[in-house]
Amino acid sequence: MDKMRKRDYTLGMKVVTLILFIYATSLILPLLWGFVTSFKSFIDYMENPLSLPSPWMFSNYKTAYNYFFITISHTGSSQYVYIERMFLNSMIYSVGSAFVSTLVTCLVAYVTARFDYKLSKVVYWIVVVTMILPIVGSMASEKMIVNSLGLYDSFLGVFILKANFLGVYYLVFYASFKEIPREYEEAASIDGANNFQILFKIMLPVVKNVFATILLIKFIGFWNDYQTPLVYLPSKPTLSVGLFSYSSSAINEIASTPMKLAGALMIFLPIFVLYIIFQKYLIRGVSFGGIKE
Repeated sequence: MDKMRKRDYTLGMKVVTLILFIYATSLILPLLWGFVTSFKSFIDYMENPLSLPSPWMFSNYKTAYNYFFITISHTGSSQYVYIERMFLNSMIYSVGSAFVSTLVTCLVAYVTARFDYKLSKVVYWIVVVTMILPIVGSMASEKMIVNSLGLYDSFLGVFILKANFLGVYYLVFYASFKEIPREYEEAASIDGANNFQILFKIMLPVVKNVFATILLIKFIGFWNDYQTPLVYLPSKPTLSVGLFSYSSSAINEIASTPMKLAGALMIFLPIFVLYIIFQKYLIRGVSFGGIKE
């Protein structure tokens, strides 16, 4: 019986491994194809779409860099916003929104998980219900409120919009704080620590890996966000908004598929580098119970 179970387990693992390999290949191959194609000329791409470039057109990226701009209408006049400014706008928007959103979610989860108030349970179920019931058509009212508060077209207004605790990451923080033994708080209280000292000196260091992981995931999501900067930051376009304008441009120099791929890969590179540097936060587990990594 044990041998049969072992054989079935081994067979199952092989099937799962094969499925994951096929899935990973389906993700990697298009990326490799896009990278290779971005170095082709238009004629080379049309004649040999699946072959290696002949010759390698490294100048594609220089051309894409020079034409990566967007025209905006601000204060009654038109002006160009180039890739350097869009990169700065993307960093401010992504870092600020990710940090504010993660911090607010973490703090709300801590209060509701560690303090047994009736309101804590209400907040918990509000998060669960809002995840089940879709909220549609709220953008118009949000924009009206932002306009009336004088926060439209400002990073501060966007940060306030993102400072909410709804979503699955609240449940992740909630579960993380629930698993921390009560003895930590009791020992700190005996030593004279108040609630703020317990939070910042004990609780947050224990969940720092969870915080860093969620912060990184949110940063990637905001970096790729197109809708929010387009609607709420018309004079501060980000790289995602610029990429849409670049990919739909009718300028002959960048109208070909290789040139469009070159522009897209320029935007992809910062996220790829970020993943390489911080990948350990995405793949390693989080330890509790007094043993920290």
